[in-house]
Amino acid sequence: MTGQATERKALIFDIQSFSIQDGPGIRTTVFFKGCPLNCIWCHNPESKTIKPQLMFYKSRCTGCMLCAENCRDGAQIALSDGSHYVLNEKCTFCGKCLEFCCYDALKICGAPFSPEELCERLKSDMRYFNLEGKTGGGRGGITFSGGEPLLYSGFIRDFCALVPDVHTAMETSGYGSREDLEKITGCIDLFLFDIKLINGSEHKKYCGAGNDVILDNLKFLYENDKDIILRLPLIPGINDTAEQLDGIVKLLEKYPRIKRVEIMPYHNLGLGKLEALGMEIPAELPRLNAGREKAEKWLGEFRARGFDRVYCA
Repeated sequence: MTGQATERKALIFDIQSFSIQDGPGIRTTVFFKGCPLNCIWCHNPESKTIKPQLMFYKSRCTGCMLCAENCRDGAQIALSDGSHYVLNEKCTFCGKCLEFCCYDALKICGAPFSPEELCERLKSDMRYFNLEGKTGGGRGGITFSGGEPLLYSGFIRDFCALVPDVHTAMETSGYGSREDLEKITGCIDLFLFDIKLINGSEHKKYCGAGNDVILDNLKFLYENDKDIILRLPLIPGINDTAEQLDGIVKLLEKYPRIKRVEIMPYHNLGLGKLEALGMEIPAELPRLNAGREKAEKWLGEFRARGFDRVYCA
């Protein structure tokens, strides 16, 4: 992760309305840039750094080179074979090239918002939320995702104060300071809490950091009676192991009030984004989506052990 989050401005790279997979009801999901982890399978690699990025989708480019002709910084160039190439280090994110690209081959990822600006941006979505009350969130609400939204805990606290009657959820890795977690504990109604790897050394190998902080923060949220859904990314060849399943079972035994578990089979949509960002694709990263067979097997294992609040996403 590079860059630094600020309290009054958040760098947001996507806002998705009418989401039905990021918490109860119809929701709007806000994706923040920046993450302290570096999971090799991340399906939002554009979220890893706290700074804008230019994405170039080569398959959409027709080679007209109008972007290069109008780029003020020399970030867009034509190679000797006439193909388009992006010099990311020269880009100042002025957006001029986007004005001349008719095929959406170029995209600036990351725009700053204040809490008030984000509230105004989401105003049209509010009619779909449960404005009669926050309990349950059955009619939807707002979900904070990323990246890691805990990096923006002060921003999120200030934003939530502007929409006190809207149900809020946070999709989090759980990797963050206790201070940041305490800032938002009172204003987040539901935590969608990822458990990526139970084995600490494996977690460090594949995610760039150990999991002690994550497990401590899960304990903190549970002891503070927060609603928690565990999310289990299922990555072929990495965490689809008996050790992982057994470890999750022990967590559920330790924290019986966890609302439910969602198994999240890996998909390879992040590969195209890595290419668009000019980032290297890790050799260990699966090229194929996870099959339903393994997810269904895990589902059966959980239910055979008495856990019936487990679902496949």
